[in-house]
Amino acid sequence: MHGVIEAFSVWTTTRASGITSYLFLFLSTVAGITMGLRMIKNKAKPIVLTIHQSAGWFGFLFGMIHGSVLWFDQYVNYSISELLIPFTSDSHPILTGLGTLSFYITFLVILSSDLMKKLGKKVWKMTHMLAFPGYFLSLVHGLLIGSDSHYPWAQAMYWSTGIIVVLLTWYRVATVRAVKREVLKKLPRAI
Repeated sequence: MHGVIEAFSVWTTTRASGITSYLFLFLSTVAGITMGLRMIKNKAKPIVLTIHQSAGWFGFLFGMIHGSVLWFDQYVNYSISELLIPFTSDSHPILTGLGTLSFYITFLVILSSDLMKKLGKKVWKMTHMLAFPGYFLSLVHGLLIGSDSHYPWAQAMYWSTGIIVVLLTWYRVATVRAVKREVLKKLPRAI
């Protein structure tokens, strides 16, 4: 019975939900980046979009569990305001605040997607770009404050996922610039 209680302890639950949230945000970010790449064909786009949206929601929900369960943590003893207001925690205020900001950014990105028609495409796109800093804030939060971050498997997970997002982002920006250059070459020159 002790093993079951330990499996669902506050500490175990917050660790598991934090890592799960991060991995879903990683999956959502990667799916979002690849949506704009030419390597995703028309038939695959609905599947990638579903992965992008679902992973974003699951990342947000597991992030909510992660923060909510910390309120019951007897070791650090977070207050509601420390969990909800970035950078006010007595324990690791900067790193805890980065996690809180990432949570709020994820919420804002999801909300803007649900309100895309009301906001307009330009406002939605600008808001949606916050997903990049939101993802990287969660990466730094997990890497530097996560209780498992000293383990080689956790280091490998954080570094490899971070590198994948950076490389995909670089590739997407490079391909967008290449397409723009091609379009500009085809435009008639002014005399």
